[in-house]
This record gives sequence, structure tokens and C-alpha cells, in this order.
Amino acid sequence: MSRHADAVDPSLSPWHLLGAALRWCREQRGESLEAVASLLPVDLSLLAKWEKGTRRPSADAVRRLDGGMEADGFLVALHAFVVATPRSPLPTATERQWDAEGMDQLRRRLLSGIVAGAASALPPMDGLERLRSMLDDSVGHSGVADWEETVWEYSNLVPFDIPGVVRDLSVDLLALQQAMAGARAAEIPRWLRVNARMSMMLAYALGSAGQGRESHHWWRSAQRVAAQTDDAGLMASVCCHEAVQALHQRRPLPLVISRASKALALTDGKPCRATSAALGARAHAYALGGDIAQARADLDEQARVFDQLPSEVTSDRRSIEGWPDTRVLYSRSLVHTITEHPDVDSVQQEAADAYPPGWSRQREQVELHRAYTEVKRRHVDSGLGHAARVFTNMPQEAINTFVRHNALAVGDVVPAAERNRPSVVEYRELVTQPSREVT
Repeated sequence: MSRHADAVDPSLSPWHLLGAALRWCREQRGESLEAVASLLPVDLSLLAKWEKGTRRPSADAVRRLDGGMEADGFLVALHAFVVATPRSPLPTATERQWDAEGMDQLRRRLLSGIVAGAASALPPMDGLERLRSMLDDSVGHSGVADWEETVWEYSNLVPFDIPGVVRDLSVDLLALQQAMAGARAAEIPRWLRVNARMSMMLAYALGSAGQGRESHHWWRSAQRVAAQTDDAGLMASVCCHEAVQALHQRRPLPLVISRASKALALTDGKPCRATSAALGARAHAYALGGDIAQARADLDEQARVFDQLPSEVTSDRRSIEGWPDTRVLYSRSLVHTITEHPDVDSVQQEAADAYPPGWSRQREQVELHRAYTEVKRRHVDSGLGHAARVFTNMPQEAINTFVRHNALAVGDVVPAAERNRPSVVEYRELVTQPSREVT
């Protein structure tokens, strides 16, 4: 006999809204709770709690529900929105995961994981995460200072595309929503800034890993969260980071210019990392659009701003918040390459020489600038050959959105009459191989 579903009020919280949507999709297909629970598979009582909004389904569970009920991404998108919504009310203490049934399921899951992986004796990571969440519910969640340190740590990982950073950021961002629920009023602004910065870094990490669609959605979420902080500098940071990444994702140039110009309006041109990054992104966009005079004007302004940046910004070579001389030189190399500046060879050499030992990916991107220039000078085979060697010699984990964009750009400037040549076709096949994308 099918279990009768209790009523759910979607206005109570974003999680109740998601629960109501789960139920609506199920009922539209005429499926019972039992049928959907068997489809996943998942415990029947847990599915019922998801629909009532008293328990939070994981992203993986929502993906499986979305696919099983043919929701065409609706449930996945709604879940992402709910996760990104700050200060989502938590279920009451009696509705949390300290019920006997949930505890027994977790106990069995952890034990089965240890048996299955006896060599390492480590339980499954999702089980550990759930166990930690229970512990936090019992003894209290991390304070905002702990989360500010977490954000700082991620800011040093994201630029280097550390494997697993997207997964870790996603898990921590979800935990952050739970920790924020009990925040004191006086600390809310700090919590919101942490939330906005983590959302921004998740958007950036997704884009770097080639997950363009998901990245676009997260940039919008990051802007919405940043708007709640009333922190113009933080909103400028979100806008300039999106502008830089949008260029390499080949999003429309007017969008890039709009984001960069918004960042500049928010900073009022004051010397800071966001101003310098926005000027570089806009110069790149103008160069691609053929407005050489404006591109070079923005480069000149970027150099002026750089000279006024505080040392803690210019000396920070690792984090997403830093703006060292290598970034200025890279912007100049890129724009001079696109605009065929007379001094392009010396500018490219200066940019390549500025990178410290171990920064091979960044230096190799300047080598792709050299290949681009070679092709523009009608030395197609030698230019493509140089680009191909650079691309194939890079470790697979180093091939991110930025590298791929530069590699594709080399092929794009081959004259139309020569694009069917075997060397050109072979090069484009090389740089578009899915297996070379970072996941």
C-alpha cells in the first residue's frame, strides 16, 4: 500500500521549496514514494523527509532524482539555488540527523565502507562528512573566523586547479550555509562576505575545470550573495574575476566589457587588485573586438594602477587575491600579441622571463602567444608546430580553460584559405580532444 505524503509548505524555507518541487515532479509522473525510493535507491523514510523539507538531499541524490524523473535539470538547478541561498533556516533540533534510524544507517554505511576498503581502513567520504555534521550539531559549528581562514586557504588553491578543489569547495559551501544559520546578528556581514567569496571561488574553479554551464550559474549566485554584503570592493572582485574567465570561455565580448566596466565603476578607479584585473580583462576584450586604441589605453592605465598597489597585493604570487608583476606582464603580452604591436617579441620575452621556477603552465601560455604571432606572420606550419609541442608537453592536469583558450586561438588565426591543410586540421583535433580537459 502506497504511503500517504504529508502536506509541505514551500514558503517555510528554501529547503521546503525544494521538497515541494521534488514531490511535484514525482506526482506529475504518477509515481509513489516507494517507486521513486526503489529507483534511486534510497531509504523510503529519507525520501519522505526530503520532500517535507526536514532533511537536505545531497547534490548527487538530486542529480539522480532529476534523471530518474526526467526533470531536465530543473531539480539540479533548484538545489544549487537553495544551497547558495544564505541563512536558509535549518530543520529544528528534533528533525536533525540524530534520529535512531539515521544513526543506524550511518553506522552501517561507515562499517561497510571499512570492510570494503580494508587495506586502508577508511570509511566512505560522504559518510565521514555526515558524521562530522552530526558532531557539529552536537558541540557547535565553526565560528566565522574559522571560515575566513578556510576562504583564505581556498584562495591559495583555486588558481592552481588542485584536483578535487571543486568537490571540496562544494561540500564546504554547503556546510557554511548550516553554520550561518546560528550566526549572531553582529557577525552577519562577515558571514555574508565569506559566503560570497566561497561562491566566487567555486564559480572560478568550475570554469577553470571546463564546466562552463555550471560556472555561469555560480557567477550569478556569487553576484547575488555579494550584493547582500553592501561591500563594493567584494562585488568588484566578483565582476572582474568573471570578466577574466568569461574571455577564456569565449562568452560574448559585450558581457566581458560590461562586467569589467562594472568592477571599475565600483572601485572608482582606486588602486586595488580588482581595478587592475578589470582593466586587463577589458583591454583583452577591446583587442579581440578590434578597438586597438582603447585596448592599449586600458593597458597603460593598468600599469599606472599597478605602480600604486600596496606591497601585500603585488608580492602575493599564489592566491586569487594577489596581483604580482607577472599578471601585468601577461596582460601586456596577450594584448600586444592580439593587436600585433611592433614590440610584441620583446614584450613576450619579458613576460616569459618574469615567471619564477616551477610556473611552467603560465610560461607555456606565453609560448602560445609566440606561436600565435608566428601564425599571424604567415609562418603557419612553424607556428602550429610550436603550439602543438607546448600543448602536448604539458601535463594533463595543467590543461585548463585558460590554456585551451590560448591553444585554440593559435588555430583561429590561420588564414581561411589554409584551414583545410593537414597540419591545421591535425592541430585543431589535438587541442579539442576531450581527454585533454581537466575534470
